[in-house]
Amino acid sequence: MAKSKKRDKKRKEQELQADQNQPAVAQPQEERPRKFTWIPPWGWILIFLLPLLVSEYMFYVAGRTMSMVLFPVAWIGFWFVIMQRAGWPIFKKRKDG
Repeated sequence: MAKSKKRDKKRKEQELQADQNQPAVAQPQEERPRKFTWIPPWGWILIFLLPLLVSEYMFYVAGRTMSMVLFPVAWIGFWFVIMQRAGWPIFKKRKDG
């Protein structure tokens, strides 16, 4: 218990120091570097298609016709929701350099 109290105390001190060192105005969202910009567009296509194709093959071999229909609907819906929440970042123009 004593160790956890010491960690909590250190963590609070670090948070206070971080709050004091931060500028008053936060950076706009556009200036932050985006994650996953190193993945090229064809990489995103592969990330989307390969699991879809492998699962379709798996369902075909197992004879699961209904799953062959439902999984693509769920997969496309999943990616649609993810992209909608993120603001469609993979389709935005990238700045090189």
